[in-house]
Amino acid sequence: MFGVDRLDLEKPVNILFYNMGGIDTEVTIARFSAVTDEKGKSYEHIEILAESYNQFLGGEDFDQVLVEMLVEAFNAMSERKGKPNVKTNERAMKRLFKESIKVKDILSANKVADVKVPELVDYVTLRTLIQRNDFEKRSQHILDKVG
Repeated sequence: MFGVDRLDLEKPVNILFYNMGGIDTEVTIARFSAVTDEKGKSYEHIEILAESYNQFLGGEDFDQVLVEMLVEAFNAMSERKGKPNVKTNERAMKRLFKESIKVKDILSANKVADVKVPELVDYVTLRTLIQRNDFEKRSQHILDKVG
């Protein structure tokens, strides 16, 4: 499990585990150490130091920020001038949501994500760059409300 079985337990090791699901987040801090019984046999020991759960913070909150950024980028394209907001197109919005999940993964390891969604609406392809800095600024309100 996560390489914990390969730890050198000469000294206790604290590890933070987190699981950010779609709508909630769970965090656990565990201490892994070796203990010796009265017969001199050594065993691995796991102690849970802390646990926390937040039902109001999840990955979908961040996906929604990215969807809004993609909607703005698409609606601002010159080819879209005078056309209805892309939010009125259910199929396009589902595609943007799927794309937002990919973008979130890319931004977790990179400073910029190159986004291309072919023929999103009316044969117009969305092509834009999403900067991690912009995404973080636009997401700050999510972290502030759970602070």
